[in-house]
Amino acid sequence: MNWRERRDASGVRYLLETAQDDGVDIQACLAGSAISATALLEPGVTIEAWQELAVIRNLIQQGIKPDFGYRLGRCYHLTSLGLLGFTMLASDNLESALALLDRFQTLALTICPVTTERHPLGLWVFFDERVLPADAQSLVVERGLSGIISLASELMQRNVHPLEVQVKHSAPNQADQHLHAMPYAIQYSTQRNGVLFAQQDMVAPLPQANLSSRFEGERLCTQLIVELDLSPTSSVTVRRVQEVLLESASTLMTSKQVADAIGLSDRTLHRRLAADGKTFAMVNDGIKQKMAERLLTESNISVAAVAQRLGYAEAACFSRAFSRWTGTAPGRWRRSV
Repeated sequence: MNWRERRDASGVRYLLETAQDDGVDIQACLAGSAISATALLEPGVTIEAWQELAVIRNLIQQGIKPDFGYRLGRCYHLTSLGLLGFTMLASDNLESALALLDRFQTLALTICPVTTERHPLGLWVFFDERVLPADAQSLVVERGLSGIISLASELMQRNVHPLEVQVKHSAPNQADQHLHAMPYAIQYSTQRNGVLFAQQDMVAPLPQANLSSRFEGERLCTQLIVELDLSPTSSVTVRRVQEVLLESASTLMTSKQVADAIGLSDRTLHRRLAADGKTFAMVNDGIKQKMAERLLTESNISVAAVAQRLGYAEAACFSRAFSRWTGTAPGRWRRSV
């Protein structure tokens, strides 16, 4: 788990809203997280994963009700996931929609890995708590289990009842309180944390499926993850160049075209980048490499299709560029990760 990974702050907002409903001190929850309550009100604010974990651990120390995690998960809607939620909504069935959570984990508002696994009766969605400190595991897992069921029901536009819900931790003393938030049996002290969805739910067509919207959503999700993954920079010029290159990722832009887009002359652009220790080629290659690596690891499209999405007229040109960036061919790199 990369605890410096940037993500939308919605997860922390839901934590604090649910805590406030339970009378928990919000300022105590934010202690040591480098997050201010005022900043959370700003649109588009992002945080790092460690900050959300800090809030979770503070909240647990304050004392929470036994069903807190399950109630918290019910706060999540497709709109909570932004662009990822839209892309899931456009998927052809529930299985392909849930696979996007595995593929675009940074956008899924979870701080533990999510994986899907086929089963004779349907599909398991597992949450791996091992990356978390022991005190945070139960809450994060319960939030994830409840949230995934809520999202599945919203996608199907009806209540979806899982075949099984399993958690590794032992049953709490007040387990009956969970029934209010989770109206199905929970198996405790199991080998894994997961939800098993029935096969008929997995293959049923989603009401708002749209292939072209799904394709465009996947492209934009990849672009957004790369943008979140970019190293923070204090340079306005570098950030603006990165933004323009990301917005036009499917074309090969010249420095003159980028300079025009941000209102500078080509000469001024190069001078300002040089002042930050950068060249246009360095910034451009950095964006293309991150996009290429994401597409190669998080999709099954061919190397030729990756090249096309990044604006290369020929796959061979892309392969040469990728080999220059990484020291290996894209196909071999994909097999090694």
